[in-house]
Amino acid sequence: MARPRTTVGKLQRDQAKREKARAKQEDRLARRADRETDPSDGDTSPAEDQEALLAQFAKLHEDLADGRISIDDFELRQDDLRRRLRVD
Repeated sequence: MARPRTTVGKLQRDQAKREKARAKQEDRLARRADRETDPSDGDTSPAEDQEALLAQFAKLHEDLADGRISIDDFELRQDDLRRRLRVD
């Protein structure tokens, strides 16, 4: 007795699975490349003065308290300073 042929639906499902797996692999590779080239992954340059960063943090909080900057600007600058700050 002959084997039944594969249906069109099964072929389409298999192709969709392969395309989804290929897309996932490309996404993983792209994220890995981003991580390798992203300098904000923790290591700050040794020339960056940590005490100066802390002073900038304090001034930033004073500016927010005195109303010299908006909350949106505060959050952006604070995120930047946090990325540059090294905590041991």
